[in-house]
Amino acid sequence: MSDHAVRDAQIAPSAVPSRTCFRLRLKTDFMLGVLSVAVMLAGWWLLSAAGVVRRDLLPTPPDVWAAAVEVVTRGYRGTTLWENINATLGRLLGGFLAATLTGVPLGLWMGSSRTTNAAINWIIQFMRPLPPLSYMILLILWFGTGDLSKGMLLFLTAFPIIVASSAAGVRCVKLQRIQAARTLGAMPAAVFRHVTLPSAAPMILTGLQIALAAAFSTVVSAELLAATNGLGWMVISASTFLRNDIIILCIIILGLLGVTLAGLLRALDKWAIHWRGRD
Repeated sequence: MSDHAVRDAQIAPSAVPSRTCFRLRLKTDFMLGVLSVAVMLAGWWLLSAAGVVRRDLLPTPPDVWAAAVEVVTRGYRGTTLWENINATLGRLLGGFLAATLTGVPLGLWMGSSRTTNAAINWIIQFMRPLPPLSYMILLILWFGTGDLSKGMLLFLTAFPIIVASSAAGVRCVKLQRIQAARTLGAMPAAVFRHVTLPSAAPMILTGLQIALAAAFSTVVSAELLAATNGLGWMVISASTFLRNDIIILCIIILGLLGVTLAGLLRALDKWAIHWRGRD
């Protein structure tokens, strides 16, 4: 028997049970998730159908499904559901991408330069705890009620989070790695590209996920204040007509969009930062 055959015979018995356990765990997790959703829907239906909560205040799942069919086929107040979803996602991604493209480089610079950090850090720390909607009235006065003011609001929401996480990622790089690279003759640019940036990347991606969640909650609030389309606008508009079925429909759609976007960022994290946890 060859060496390869012996090695395969030694590995196979332990690898097969491991893969089987992994598939079984995935299947169990999926079934538990489905069960929890089913229990939630059953509880919702029982609360509204049994009269514990008035049906006009808490529509049943079939009522919300009927509202979904109505909005998909007929639209809502001159707009289609897809137009409103696209409006919300466009504002969200525009502000978030702008914050990412400016916040990550600034955070890396702050983490690498003590002078830059001393000059800018206090501004970032001042901005981080501020409620995003505290900017909204000023932004409307400066930029009007269009998408620019909403994009700026989303930018200001995500920007300090991204900057702070990027700077912290650089500061957490182990000094021994940098010293080892310099000892081997690496220039500063090479040290940054091959040591600092890969080491800081996990914290940067974590910061992006937190910033996306913050921006997602803010875009709805912005649309509640001043908008003529978007899912947040649908919520505030439906509330004036006591269409709680449409309000709940929008909440469900927003939740699904949030889960999808968070899942995409986690997938990017897993693909790009494949060395996470191996330090």
